[in-house]
Amino acid sequence: MSCCSATNLNSSPPLPLPKRQMAKTPKEADGKEYLVLVVDDDEYVHQLTKMVLRGFTFESCPIRLASAMSAKEAISYMEAHDNVAVALVDVVMETDNAGLELVNHIRNNFNNNEVRLLIRTGQPGAAPEESVFQDYDINDYLSKTDLTAHKLRMTLLNALRSYRDIRHAVELQKQIMLAEQETQAAAAASAAKSQFLAHMSHEIRTPLNGIIGIADILGETKLSDTQEQYVNTIHDSGEALLSIINDILDFSKIEAGKLELENIDFSLSDNCQSLRNLFIVQLNSKGLKFNIHIDPSIPPYLLGDPLRIKQILLNLISNSIKFTSKGTIELTVNMVNPEPNLVLQFNVKDSGIGIPQDKQKLLFEAFTQVDSSTTREYGGTGLGLQISKRLVELMGGHIQVSSEINVGSTFSFTLALNKGNPPQQATEHEHQQTKRPNDQICILVAEDNRTNQMVVGAMLKRLGYQYEICDDGQQALDAMELKKYDLILMDCQMPILDGFAATKLIRDKPDLNDLPVIALTAGATAQEQKQCYDAGMNDFLSKPITMEILKNTLLKWH
Repeated sequence: MSCCSATNLNSSPPLPLPKRQMAKTPKEADGKEYLVLVVDDDEYVHQLTKMVLRGFTFESCPIRLASAMSAKEAISYMEAHDNVAVALVDVVMETDNAGLELVNHIRNNFNNNEVRLLIRTGQPGAAPEESVFQDYDINDYLSKTDLTAHKLRMTLLNALRSYRDIRHAVELQKQIMLAEQETQAAAAASAAKSQFLAHMSHEIRTPLNGIIGIADILGETKLSDTQEQYVNTIHDSGEALLSIINDILDFSKIEAGKLELENIDFSLSDNCQSLRNLFIVQLNSKGLKFNIHIDPSIPPYLLGDPLRIKQILLNLISNSIKFTSKGTIELTVNMVNPEPNLVLQFNVKDSGIGIPQDKQKLLFEAFTQVDSSTTREYGGTGLGLQISKRLVELMGGHIQVSSEINVGSTFSFTLALNKGNPPQQATEHEHQQTKRPNDQICILVAEDNRTNQMVVGAMLKRLGYQYEICDDGQQALDAMELKKYDLILMDCQMPILDGFAATKLIRDKPDLNDLPVIALTAGATAQEQKQCYDAGMNDFLSKPITMEILKNTLLKWH
């Protein structure tokens, strides 16, 4: 009998059938396969179904038939196999509606809405098609009396298509959920990393404030040449450690996509010329010349982020000085493209040791040096150039290097900037300055760390201010009830009452609303600065502080 004939699939067999063998767990084929479960208490139906579907494939994938003689056996089979694509289910088996109860069990108990359920009954009058479709979550209804081989194949084909689409949708949903989980996990990890780095920065900056601050104060006293050398070494070592901390924080912010760029008016000439003063000691100690040339056709004022441009140049010039023992460091700025699409090229050229061609591609990778001997001899984290590269790219530019061994290196980067305007000079500060001399100004310092109390107190004393020190925000509030102060230096992280809460309470008092409160904190991130300003503080000092920075900041507010 041809399996594609219109022969009725419910007819009686002319010959006895061989003994049925129990279905086994389908083994994985070389490729994909679809599992079809036949549930019927008639042995002949199983054999005929197997014959009709012999050689049947779906999208070039074979189907594998499994058999169950009752609803109970089908439940046991599906408990052990969650990959059934289609189930051909008889209605009347161990009970008159065993097949329908199996449908409910699959949908409700197994919570399986993927398997396609095809009811196949020899007694359609006992289970009318319309009522079965209404009352049970089936996908098709077949009457054995009308079922042909062709119809069975077409029905199975449609069922497999439906199963495939559902599986695709389920897999897609899983991928989306997995991607969302990975994104959330990555965001949580990034937040934890940022929080950890901010915390570590705070913890390291606090003792650094003692190291750099005391060295700064000692440097203002009368010292012998040897003592001055020792103090300078302490100070320089502290500054080097601070630079490393700042690099790590910047790198973390860039990696997390949290670094924000400013877009303000600035003088390119002033920005570049200020670099000379920053490197004067290093240049003089090595006998190096430092030349700056700015193309006169470049507008005197530009619109961009002067701090980050300066940071890039600082990294490049610092590198050039580090690897140059004699000769000249040159900074040139040329106009590549005029207005309105202004593009500038910055070049930092040195006469240093040079970089091998095969090592140049490593320069802009994080935590890398040309080789280990470079790290041992010259030091550094290998973050400076990576940070410079990322900053240049954030500003829409490109950075590159050309170098020759024992001749020197040139680092070049381009930036697209806009023409700016001269910055407006403030005619009156937000706070009405008293113009009183320092010895008539009384400052309250709220700081819980004893070392920082000593450093700030020594600096204020040397600058000629009157000052008092308390250990937390609550003590600061209590002190202000008893005495009038001209200015508050407020640490942020303190016991009992922190600086943020204390400042908010100060701002709630009408008579203290104009009192300048300056954050004195080991926090260094933009988020921490914003938190200070949101609390009502007027200015922000990040530890470690120097005498010069403290002096200039205080003069702004009295």
